[in-house]
Amino acid sequence: MFVMLTVRLIAPTDYSVREDGRPIGRVRLAHERAPAIWLWHVTVPLPGPPYGDAHSLDEAKGRFKVAWEAFKAQQSAEVLSRAYEAMGHASRPARWAATR
Repeated sequence: MFVMLTVRLIAPTDYSVREDGRPIGRVRLAHERAPAIWLWHVTVPLPGPPYGDAHSLDEAKGRFKVAWEAFKAQQSAEVLSRAYEAMGHASRPARWAATR
């Protein structure tokens, strides 16, 4: 199965990685490292999400995709669905309405 991942720029060197419009990770240039390096990680709240680094944005995106596909293949559809639901609950706009 072909996995379609997209990246959305959130800062000049910081990207949100999405699958079917759902945020699943991040790729960013770590300026605090010497030399700077691209870091990537999966943010789906499941045990053991993969992470890594690369020397270029394209390499980071490629490594992210390979790791995401392998990680996702280890999870059941039900487990992924619950994790996505938890992520959606945490970022829903109405969550902040009660605190205003």
